[in-house]
Amino acid sequence: MSDPGQPPLTVDGVRVPPAHLARLIARTTRELVAAGAGPGRAAALACDHPLTAVVAALAAEAAGAPLFLDGAAPARHIAPAAVVHSTGSGEPVVTATGRPLDVPEATSAVFWTSGSSGDPKAVAVSGAALDHQGRATAARLRVTADDRMLLPLPLRHAYGYSVLRVWRTTGAHLYAESGFHLRSVLSRIATQGITSLDGVPSMYRMLTAEALKDPDTALLLSGLRIRGCGGDVLTLSLYDDFLAVTGTPLHDGYGLSEAGPNVALNAPGDWRRGTVGRLLEGVRARPAGRDREIQIASPSLMLGYLDPATGALDRSAFTADGWLRTGDTGAVTPDGWLTVGGRVKEVLVVHGETVAPTVVEDAVRAADGVVDAAVVGIRRGDRGDTVWAFVESPDADRAAVAGRVAEACRRLPPHARPRGVRVLSSLPRTSSGKYDRVRLRAWASDRMEALA
Repeated sequence: MSDPGQPPLTVDGVRVPPAHLARLIARTTRELVAAGAGPGRAAALACDHPLTAVVAALAAEAAGAPLFLDGAAPARHIAPAAVVHSTGSGEPVVTATGRPLDVPEATSAVFWTSGSSGDPKAVAVSGAALDHQGRATAARLRVTADDRMLLPLPLRHAYGYSVLRVWRTTGAHLYAESGFHLRSVLSRIATQGITSLDGVPSMYRMLTAEALKDPDTALLLSGLRIRGCGGDVLTLSLYDDFLAVTGTPLHDGYGLSEAGPNVALNAPGDWRRGTVGRLLEGVRARPAGRDREIQIASPSLMLGYLDPATGALDRSAFTADGWLRTGDTGAVTPDGWLTVGGRVKEVLVVHGETVAPTVVEDAVRAADGVVDAAVVGIRRGDRGDTVWAFVESPDADRAAVAGRVAEACRRLPPHARPRGVRVLSSLPRTSSGKYDRVRLRAWASDRMEALA
């Protein structure tokens, strides 16, 4: 793919000349093919540099090779034909492995689930699914070639990669960043005519705090046309705080790697508080079973999970009639608006009463000095879950913070109040920015054993 007409791209504030981008794509495509990558023989992206990520995606597509979108997991789990690294300047370097595992030829990309509630799995997605995802997402958000999209998120995660597909679909100008840096993001918005920003809730929490202190920041954020938020649960408290300080809503949505990833989105002029938006074109959702688990039918659904030993597809996540079981609880209105209650496995049961972790987390965040919070449950015997709250706070007096948290949680029903509070300088997160609930449960379990 040596088309110099690729959509405009700026990386870390520096415009990439179209001819230079075309040369990098053409060279990388040749190197991938020489290394043995092609249909059924994957290339792995082994870094987060935005330029390398963009080139690797376009070159893998030109070579017909599936692209493994993770830095370390491919080497540990499924051997690719080639690995794409980055030089210090961000240009791609291809190395052959000589030991590739064959995967289904329909596979175009492989995402790795975050592993926040278990071992990561390899999600195989077809080119047709990715194409539909780009078109449907662009149509819902009404992205055109006139938009300038700022993306301070890794392109090798499903959320960031979906923005890359929108860029390809629409011809918009993509401003890809190596990471989220508050001042850099605000500077780009102020000087580059940015119309669309994508980020995770923790990023918007920082932006909201800055906007509270600085009216100019609030004005910049309100001037964006799209304020996309994904990658984790957007709590109502953060949604309301952002709306109060900027006068404009966050456009959150719902998705998962297994669904392409976007399933539903709130969009400019088309949003409802308390929902994750309207289902995208071609997507259907139904709640099933006693838990009201959301099941999805969509042209963007994965082919299945790749077996790391054989490269075969595991379709155990699908129902007999082909719907994807998401593991999330929720409801959908007749006109297609989706609400999500939480993970089926994350819903806590205390003395027979169900507790949504997000409700407790909102209460904890209301305490003075709390920056963020994550709640988990530890099952012991027949009494159900013991609720633990992990709190992120810069306050050195952790006992005082814990006391304020306990006071803030008095508005909750007694069974929902945390029985343990641990204050940390920062919460552990997975590579995609979600709370690492596996580590948090282990910490809570160890603490309970020590107290027993």
